[in-house]
Amino acid sequence: MPTTTASSPLRLSNSEALSRSQEAGKYIQSKVSAANVISLPFLPTQDSAELWASYENMLYSCLRTGDDKAAHFCLERLASRFGADDERIMGLRGLYQEAMAEDTSALLQMLHEYNEILTENPTNTPVRKRRIALLRSLSREGEAANALVELLAASPTDIEAWAELADLYISQGLYQQAEFCLEEILLFTPNAWNVCLPYDMLRSLRSSQS
Repeated sequence: MPTTTASSPLRLSNSEALSRSQEAGKYIQSKVSAANVISLPFLPTQDSAELWASYENMLYSCLRTGDDKAAHFCLERLASRFGADDERIMGLRGLYQEAMAEDTSALLQMLHEYNEILTENPTNTPVRKRRIALLRSLSREGEAANALVELLAASPTDIEAWAELADLYISQGLYQQAEFCLEEILLFTPNAWNVCLPYDMLRSLRSSQS
């Protein structure tokens, strides 16, 4: 599955996410065959990267607003196009199943499934990232940090992973390590103002402590 090129669904406001998921719900309720071309006004009408990026963003929006049925529909549409064994689809399915988990026991089962997938294919980056996110949600920050370090050893240009690791280190009071992570981000994106500010704050904090 190609990398999403549409804007991040995390940047949508709550009202925009709700509107997006409501549109998905209306489409599903219309009982149009899944084989037909989708006609939602905010979706492209051809089999294109933009169409499938929109489905993925709609999946995120539906999960944010609790529209499980619409989220499942979007996931299955993506899986039918790219295949259940596509690494990105596996990551999205894991995200959906985590959202559907009713208790900690179900989340631990998901963690076990991630471990099994990575035993067979350690390079499955989407699943590695889902595993890290799940470890954080289970308050296993140390394991999450170690997993991020391993991920960055294999993919040192992953800015998202550097930012996640910096956030983990800050939450643990490891400011020097967090500063290093932010420096790595600035090497790739020197004009990232949203990184410059926390980086300067960390430097000032460390200076005041020395």
